[in-house]
Amino acid sequence: MPYLARRVCTYFLFVLILGSWTIQLARAATPQPSVAFFYGESPPIDALSTFDWVVVEPGNLATAPTTGTTRWFAYMSLGEITADQPYAKSLPPSWVLGKNDAWGGVIVDQSQPDWPAFVVDKMVTPLYQLGYRGLFLDTLDSWQIVAKTPQGQQAQIDGLARAIRAIRIRYPDLQLIANRGFEVMPSIHADLAAVAFESLYRGWDQSRKRYVEASESDRAWLKQQLAPIVNDYKLPVIAIDYVAPAKRALARRTAEQILADGFIPWVADPYLKTIGVGLREVQPRKVLFLYDGQRFSTPMRSDLLALLTPLNYLGLTPEFVDVRGPMPGGVLIGRYAGIVSWLDGVTLPAPAQAWLRHAIDDGLPWVTFAGLGVETRGDWAQRLGLIDDGKPETPARKIVTQSPLYDFEIAPRPQRDGFRGLTAKQGEPLLSLSDANGRRFDAAAIMPWGGYVLDPYFRSEMPDQSNRWQLDPIAFFQRALRLPPGPIADVTTENGRRVFLMHLDGDGFVSRAEMPNRPYAGEVMMNEVLKKYGLPATVSVIEGEVAPTGLYPKDSPAVEAIARQIFALPNVEIASHSFSHPFQWGRVNTNNAEDYHLEIPGYTLDLNREIAGSIDYINHRLAPPGKQTKVFLWTGDCKPMPDAVGLTRKAGVLNMNGGDTVITKRLPSITAVAPVGLPFGGELQIFAPNQNENVYTNDWTGPFYGYRRVIETFEMTDGERRLKPINIYLHFYAASKRASLDAVQQAVSWALKQPITPMFASQYIERANAFFSATIARDDKGFAIHAGALRTVRIPAELGYPDIAASRNIAGFSEHGKERYVHLADDSAYLALQATAPTQPYLADASGLLKKWQSAPGKLSFALDSTRPLTFAMANTARCSVRADNVVLTPRNEAALQRYTLSRHAAQIDVSCG
Repeated sequence: MPYLARRVCTYFLFVLILGSWTIQLARAATPQPSVAFFYGESPPIDALSTFDWVVVEPGNLATAPTTGTTRWFAYMSLGEITADQPYAKSLPPSWVLGKNDAWGGVIVDQSQPDWPAFVVDKMVTPLYQLGYRGLFLDTLDSWQIVAKTPQGQQAQIDGLARAIRAIRIRYPDLQLIANRGFEVMPSIHADLAAVAFESLYRGWDQSRKRYVEASESDRAWLKQQLAPIVNDYKLPVIAIDYVAPAKRALARRTAEQILADGFIPWVADPYLKTIGVGLREVQPRKVLFLYDGQRFSTPMRSDLLALLTPLNYLGLTPEFVDVRGPMPGGVLIGRYAGIVSWLDGVTLPAPAQAWLRHAIDDGLPWVTFAGLGVETRGDWAQRLGLIDDGKPETPARKIVTQSPLYDFEIAPRPQRDGFRGLTAKQGEPLLSLSDANGRRFDAAAIMPWGGYVLDPYFRSEMPDQSNRWQLDPIAFFQRALRLPPGPIADVTTENGRRVFLMHLDGDGFVSRAEMPNRPYAGEVMMNEVLKKYGLPATVSVIEGEVAPTGLYPKDSPAVEAIARQIFALPNVEIASHSFSHPFQWGRVNTNNAEDYHLEIPGYTLDLNREIAGSIDYINHRLAPPGKQTKVFLWTGDCKPMPDAVGLTRKAGVLNMNGGDTVITKRLPSITAVAPVGLPFGGELQIFAPNQNENVYTNDWTGPFYGYRRVIETFEMTDGERRLKPINIYLHFYAASKRASLDAVQQAVSWALKQPITPMFASQYIERANAFFSATIARDDKGFAIHAGALRTVRIPAELGYPDIAASRNIAGFSEHGKERYVHLADDSAYLALQATAPTQPYLADASGLLKKWQSAPGKLSFALDSTRPLTFAMANTARCSVRADNVVLTPRNEAALQRYTLSRHAAQIDVSCG
């Protein structure tokens, strides 16, 4: 039997049976821990954190992770030592019994009297100091290669037992998993948390570098060895099998077989460097997004952003790949949901084509827009299942096939140019056209390898240069990427209500309002919006406008005083809007950068001064005691390069702005709805959910009441698909004219009539950041969710209802459109599902942020916090006692819900149901 590979990774299991994902555990004993192994570099911590136990190669991490409730086990070879281990040179040569030629390690004499102390001091203690509270003990059988006599074998068994016992005596809180070690099991089983073994059904021949099938005799022998471990010692048993990463379906079937035998499965590659299949299987949330770096210096400056909003709605996030640069290495299956490309007039370079060919062969879905980027004849034609007749292009005459996915925002029309005799001999054509001679052109299709939509049959450019989608991009992505139904991370909703945030850029703080006595716009905004409504608001200033060293030194004493009053308000959090308001961040640090910021005398534009310097000014000169700057709001074009975004992270603040969500009745298209944010160059920029009054007033040229049209945007991003939160986004100069201030107040008043959960921009940004790292994994009962600050996932109604009793940290749910929005009560949660609505009490909605959630049979306890009076609704509490800070509440019945309204902004809620 091959020894366990030196690097391991365990992941969650989807088993496809009759079209649905199910898992059958043969043994109905104590719930089995979900176990993952990952020995590759850069372990995906967020994904792994959805497991109960995770085994990693400690050399690939600086310290043990501390996320959630996951216990992290460090791989440790106890029977062999390889030269790359830090303690290898300390091993006395006389302790070496031989070598394992297959893996390159030396076999240690376990009978040496000082061996247990060496293990504890040299091997275990450094791992314990790094934070590991578990060890995976490998190569416990290595002595069998060299110990041939009964006496010699017993000496090795006894030595192993002494070493393991020494670990437990020194560190009693360490949990140990043994890989095999059947001969020593009678002596060590009491010190173990579990036992692992390999190759129950499928294994790996290291000497020949090939996958092998386990024989019936090997399997019978293994089960015989495992019988006392299961029946007498009552230990969990982990079966690790090896299947090629590209054979994902085989891996799932193998895991199902292992489960049927009553063991915890892990099926992965033999070096355990890929995301495998186990008791749970992670649902990949990233797509590899291909773009041409020669055409677009950054993804921000390309049409790619138009595809991100549909992907975000499906819970997917992009990892951008320049097709002119190095392509991602390693196995992609299990790590990514697919590949997406926008190849308008682009021919992929040869290395990118070779990489794409391999990815498709491995079964990773590819969805491409505008063009295919490859020659549609020869090898690629056969691989893609396409036929190109090679004849000259002719005008399209009519549409002969059209899927219901079309006519989404505008109907497709035959185009006189660009007709190609390209037909799909496989898959499902979505839009087919013909020319005068009857030649067929399949402009869009769902294919076995993914799908494509060719230019110009996915969107139409309008006379005003805006765009409309011809086909529904969300539904198209859902089908082409073969996304299974499941929870989707969502930043638009919290506790069953639409998220609300307000933030102000500092522009125009010093402007004089066109009102009696000509007050500063900053003062008007303070009195007429911030104080009047009491809504949480994230407020910024531009240092170069308000500081005595800025553009208006004579006004500085007065406006700084107003800024101090604003920042002292309890419903205001502090932000910076830079030092000199750069207009085009891409020109920063270029020779002509002076033309792209406010002309402050004697100042040369500098990124550190703009970001860290402005934050330091606010913290030391304007912020009240106990308050500091939390957010940096991008200025100008809001297109910072990664180095600028990195400086906000280093300054300890969150960042937001950009994106341009401007959908209105005049521009009724989700092409005008921005994604959540942009991950690029190792950094993450969060976009503002909506745009400010400058856009709605035609760059502040009028009409100055134009911001009232933001209500159209709020309504159009909350149809059957809720695309965005409500975001009141302003400049201070919006308070300088009566018409614009009235429009602001009209928008705020509209928002207050909606069911909203108000929060500060920093709280929204934290959730948006978590959107890009949240992990969801599926098992037989439901979904393990590691969401960080994110507090909502939504599920299609056909999946069922939350099983409140079987779930963990699920506070409740609400319904919107055809989906159920599920409230998460903590960073990590487990969502179990059932066919019928729950009968237990649960939180239906709340206007405050949820904290301190605790549940027990017949009881609930939680806290709500807001800057405004609270309201919340409970389900199934008609016969329960509901108290707020020990005061019994009287509900107002709303259909099947009980609604409670409080005058206070924060409360401890206790529910008792007898």
